Amino acid sequence: MRRVLLHLGLHKTGTTAAQSFLYENRELIWPHFALLLPYKTRKLGLADAATRHSIYGTVGTLSDFSTQTRDFLATRNFGTRRGLIVSEENFSGLRPSRNIEQGYAATPDLAACLVDAVHDRFAGEEVEITIYISLRQRGAWLRSLWAHDLQRIRQVQDFETFRTNMDHLPPLEDTVFEIRNKLPSATVTEEWLEEMQLRRFGPGAPFAEFLNLPREKRKLLVPPKQKNTRLPESVLAELLSLNRSRLDEAALTRQKAQVIERAKSAMVGTT
Repeated sequence: MRRVLLHLGLHKTGTTAAQSFLYENRELIWPHFALLLPYKTRKLGLADAATRHSIYGTVGTLSDFSTQTRDFLATRNFGTRRGLIVSEENFSGLRPSRNIEQGYAATPDLAACLVDAVHDRFAGEEVEITIYISLRQRGAWLRSLWAHDLQRIRQVQDFETFRTNMDHLPPLEDTVFEIRNKLPSATVTEEWLEEMQLRRFGPGAPFAEFLNLPREKRKLLVPPKQKNTRLPESVLAELLSLNRSRLDEAALTRQKAQVIERAKSAMVGTT
C-alpha cells in the first residue's frame, strides 16, 4: 500500500523547520518516500498555480493547478512501493496577509485537487492519504505574519492596525474543519506549533512519526537545522520606519536587508 502525506501549511506555523527536517533527513527518507518540497514546487510553478487559484477562484485556475500537479507526478518514478511526502504552505493558497478577502477559503478545493491527482497517479493501487495541517495560536500567528510582511513587502501598518484588518478571518482550525467536510473519506490531522516545539524534532515531529522507520534508522534522524528567526521588537520598529519612508524600492530592499542581517548576526553572537 502506498502511503502519502500532504502537508499544506499553514503559513507561519513552523513550515520552514518542517521542511528543513525533511531535507536534512532526505537520505533516510528517500528509500521509503519521494519528497516534494518548496525548492521544487516553486521552481516548477506549482506553488504559483495554487496561489493564483486562491486569489481568483475560477474553474480555470483550479484546472491549471490540477494539470500541473498531475503532469509533475506523472514524471516521478515511485518504484513499486515508495510513497510520497509533500510539504508546501503555498498549497493552502497565498498567505492571508496578502489575500485578506479570501484567507484560506480555497484550501479545501486545493486539498481535494491534490488528493485527486495522487489517486490518479496511483490508479489501480491501494493508497492511504493523510492531509496534515499545522496550526498556531492566533495572536502569535498574526504577529508572525506581520513581521514577515515587514521584511518582504512595503508593509506600513503597525501591528494593531494589521491585526484589526485581519479580524474578520476565521480561526485557523476552521480550515481543518472545512477540509474534513470537503473530503470526508480522507484522514485529516492537525498539530499546534506551540506543542510541537516541545518535542524532540520540533515541527519535524509529525513527519518522524509518519515515517514509521525501523528503530535503528529512527535513531539516525536529526532535528531541523533551519527555522525562521524571530526578530527583536526594536528591529521590527526599524523595518516599519523604513517601509514608511520615501526610499525607492531598490534602496528600501537594500537597507532592510542590512538591518535584518545585522540583527541576525547580533542574535548569533549572543547565543
